[in-house]
Amino acid sequence: MKQLTKFVAATALACAASAAFAQAFPNKPIRVLLTFSSGGQADLLARMAADRMSAALGQPFVVEAKPGAGGNLAMEAVAKAPADGYTLVFGTPAVAINGSLFKKLSYDPVKDLAPISLMAWGPYAVYASATLPVNNIAEFIAYAKARPGQINYASVGIGSGTHLAAVLFASAAGLQMTHVPYKGIQQAAPDLVSGQVHLTFNAIGPLAGFLQTGKIKLLANSGPRRLRAFPDVPTIAESVPGFDAGGWYGYFGTAGTPRDVLQRLNTELVAVVKHPEIVDRIEKMALFATPQTLDEAAKFVAEEAEKWSRAVKVSGATAE
Repeated sequence: MKQLTKFVAATALACAASAAFAQAFPNKPIRVLLTFSSGGQADLLARMAADRMSAALGQPFVVEAKPGAGGNLAMEAVAKAPADGYTLVFGTPAVAINGSLFKKLSYDPVKDLAPISLMAWGPYAVYASATLPVNNIAEFIAYAKARPGQINYASVGIGSGTHLAAVLFASAAGLQMTHVPYKGIQQAAPDLVSGQVHLTFNAIGPLAGFLQTGKIKLLANSGPRRLRAFPDVPTIAESVPGFDAGGWYGYFGTAGTPRDVLQRLNTELVAVVKHPEIVDRIEKMALFATPQTLDEAAKFVAEEAEKWSRAVKVSGATAE
């Protein structure tokens, strides 16, 4: 009986300590690591949320770019940080991809990071060179099927989301295409314009100028529904039923962080993502605001890891 009493008392004490820790959180600045360089879309979104969360929680959110190794430098730093909610990473699909893509990692992106919530999700735009005699994704599929092995596509690197989304598309549509990796979309763009490469998956923004001048064509988007900004542009799913692939941004902490702390961060992040002004700003980036509960975020990341693992396997891509 005494042992039971001691166990109950110890459990109550632990719960009380956890609750007290959560109530005190945060009592110092929170560090947010970016997997990309400063100045891009990820940086803008991360700071947009960080500023409002800082105001709500009463502590500074210090956003720091830590690019390199396909996002692994930033993600590993958070995975190995103290599990207390004071070190976060603004993650992308690399969280779900890198465990399958990289041969040797000293951490597991899915197991060692704790999803808090997505902030935004967006489909890839499917661009084609204006030199191709096609105007939509259905026409492209027919054109490519008639020319197996003769069509190539650009990406921003082996194992990138733009590479693997194209792999999933080719597999689902039954196409044989050749992958041509580049260091970035700026390097790929001239070859897409000239017709040296025929297709690429990427975000809307970086190629908007070429699209406006008619040097490239927008054939489709890779999401489940049409974009408000491009209502006449079909989805891939309209020609390849069930197809759905895209990029996303969200906050992650260290696995093992007390759930109460993660919930506090989730509550404030979701409030930011649901704010009408933020929703409008996100939609103007051709993205969708995507607030999630902790459980929804965990389920989403697990499903993404499974999907991108299949794509990595089909592509044969590996990284050191």
